[in-house]
Amino acid sequence: MTHILKLGPKLVYIPRAMRIGFIGPAESDAAALEKAARLLVVDFEVDQVIYLGEDDALQAFVAAHESKGEEDPIEQRVAQVAATGSPGDIEDVLRRLRGTRYLEKLRVAPRPPTRAMEMLDDRIVLVVREKATLGEEDVVNSNLVVYGDGPELMFKRFGPRCFFCPGPLRAGHVGLVEDDSEAGGVALKAIDASGEIGWSEPIQGRGAKVMVAP
Repeated sequence: MTHILKLGPKLVYIPRAMRIGFIGPAESDAAALEKAARLLVVDFEVDQVIYLGEDDALQAFVAAHESKGEEDPIEQRVAQVAATGSPGDIEDVLRRLRGTRYLEKLRVAPRPPTRAMEMLDDRIVLVVREKATLGEEDVVNSNLVVYGDGPELMFKRFGPRCFFCPGPLRAGHVGLVEDDSEAGGVALKAIDASGEIGWSEPIQGRGAKVMVAP
């Protein structure tokens, strides 16, 4: 089932991950939300997906998956292919099977004024639904701030700090931040609906003392 981040006084921590996807509000388009979640989990193999809203699309998406019974056609297909399928068939069905598990990786950003925080390497990623939630300490102590209420895809860099919004899902992009030491560290990427990476930006490491809001 969907994991909604527990609400604290002001700050909650996301379970540690190496690769996190971000999806902006889908409003009432549950099919678009499902497609975006599948893209991030299956094609980009993220550890978790954070949905930056709470709307009709999320409710319909969760209800559709939680209503499924024990009999899963993809599970039956796995058994059939394992016995008679070609290597290509097996690879395809296993990829689809990973896709049926993406609901387990879905998180929902906490309601304002609570913020969520994650660390990748030594970079602090702060996640909020609404940009207005942010305080001065939030900005000072974060390397990357991700928010969900912007009207379009946006990335801005202010010195060592970055702000990112994937925009509403109808605008056609999702976000991905990953800790890839082989590629030189933590990077933020914008991905379109077809899975093409539009751009990739490095996220600088920390240089200031960490402060946590009470």
